[in-house]
Amino acid sequence: MNAVPSSLEKHLDAAVDAVKGRQLPGTANMVSLAAIAWGVAAAGYGLFAAGGETYAWTWGAILVGLFYTICLGQGGGAFAFIITATQARWSRPLKRVAESFMVFLPVAWLLLLGFLVGGLGLYTWNPDTFVSSGAVALAPHSPEALPAKELWLEPTFFVVRQLACLGLLILIDVVYLRASLKPDLIRAKARLGDSAPGWWDSIIGGATDAKAAHEAGFKTQNTLVPFMGFAYALLMSFLAFDLIMSLSPWWFSNMFGGWIFMTALWIGMCGIGLTAILGQDWLGIRGLLKVNVTHDLGKLVLANTMFWAYTLYAQILPIYYTNVAEETDYLLVRMFLPEWSWLAQTVAVMCFIAPFTMLLSRGLKKMQGPWIALGTVIMVGVFLNFTLLVQPSVYMAREFPMMDFLFISVGVWAGFMGLFVQVVGRFLAQVPGTVVGDELIEDHPWDVHVHSLRGEHH
Repeated sequence: MNAVPSSLEKHLDAAVDAVKGRQLPGTANMVSLAAIAWGVAAAGYGLFAAGGETYAWTWGAILVGLFYTICLGQGGGAFAFIITATQARWSRPLKRVAESFMVFLPVAWLLLLGFLVGGLGLYTWNPDTFVSSGAVALAPHSPEALPAKELWLEPTFFVVRQLACLGLLILIDVVYLRASLKPDLIRAKARLGDSAPGWWDSIIGGATDAKAAHEAGFKTQNTLVPFMGFAYALLMSFLAFDLIMSLSPWWFSNMFGGWIFMTALWIGMCGIGLTAILGQDWLGIRGLLKVNVTHDLGKLVLANTMFWAYTLYAQILPIYYTNVAEETDYLLVRMFLPEWSWLAQTVAVMCFIAPFTMLLSRGLKKMQGPWIALGTVIMVGVFLNFTLLVQPSVYMAREFPMMDFLFISVGVWAGFMGLFVQVVGRFLAQVPGTVVGDELIEDHPWDVHVHSLRGEHH
């Protein structure tokens, strides 16, 4: 890096030195392993012991947990691409954490394969569905109509499409991640020497010039940005349409895909903020995680909170005023049936009313404690939102199964999140906690810094 200020150099060295012998923190390791055990026990009970409607509920819970962590992983990756595209200096301390979320996606691909092998009966368009309402006919309502749904929701094509969509996203992510890591690992290895993890050599490849590696990596990352922007919007929409919306095969919303992939970015930013704040000492980035970083990230979270509500309303409004039967039943079940309406109201509070109200405060976005609370509220709210999207389509009993929800749904989601922490945490333990080889982590010389009378830096 060119003419790096000594204070910044000290912070970057701290991020590199923190790699030596670093392991996943004991508390995080213990809690995540306990969550995985709970998830396995909950899924095992629902699939092999409970029977009845609980069987379909359990597969629904597995779909919620799987889809949630796919969104979290790729949403974090999308934020990393945004950082690259905008050359945003304020967010550079968060870039490595954002990139680390993508590491979970190969694991998610294997879990998706398992779900498609065992849980395809969750979909009522499948003639072999195990949902108690039975299979739904996909034949066109009119002889003149093309058999589009029969072709699109053919089981083999469906399975291949899901694996291909997620696989293509993973391929772009891997190329991007290697290009981003290389200059950081070169710089870190020069400082750590033999203390550096051995697998770094597979990425470094004998290179020693961190500046040249940064320039080449920056070019590769910027080349990938437009492809990822297009692929993220298109392929995440396909996953949303197929895995979630097709649970009710005759209901549709054109905005559903956009709503979902922006929700993924939303929880990705919340997860990045929580990881960086809670792990700042472990990652060695406390000196880089300044007030302006959490403030600016909070402003983006506020913007996504408003966008989430706007796109939800933009879907509900035309369904309401057109009053087409095959569209309205989806909303009537979730918003007005007493077994589900309370959940819809809770989602509205946790995903919009509470975060929107609190994030209007400039001060709260700068305070790490409230930031942790708000990020947690949003992430739990999105889990409840996904539950509301999935379970009413597959669970046909007249009463909400509160015990199945608390033990199975929450447990399975906790299990997926525990696995996410294990995979991402173990990766972060072996790489610098921030982009130490990226020149954009320096403050721009034209930046204006304002200091209050109390000496606070803004």
